[in-house]
Amino acid sequence: MSAASTALQNKIATAVIDTINKPTVAAQAQAARPIIEAVTDKIVPEIVSATNNEPWYQSRVTWGAIASIALPLLGAFGVSTDVIDADQFAALGLAFGAAAGGILTLYGRWVAKRPIGA
Repeated sequence: MSAASTALQNKIATAVIDTINKPTVAAQAQAARPIIEAVTDKIVPEIVSATNNEPWYQSRVTWGAIASIALPLLGAFGVSTDVIDADQFAALGLAFGAAAGGILTLYGRWVAKRPIGA
């Protein structure tokens, strides 16, 4: 479990307990645990994914960037038989350009802590 998930679960637990303790809420103290578990089981994974706080290896963006880095490099070094018939220098230049784009994508994904425009 990630630190983001744990922090979010703690905030949910605090909110549920505080709400149950209000005199205007018709809920028993023993109801807190099942409510907390139900909410965190269903909501925490959604929030973690929506805020890009999942571990890097669970990110589809990360795996797409890794593929965009690795595949052109493999092709430039002759691993694939589908490499375009061009000068080796040009093929390497294209491969490294694609790899640089993928690296920048990964960097941006890993350092982003809030949605675009927020």
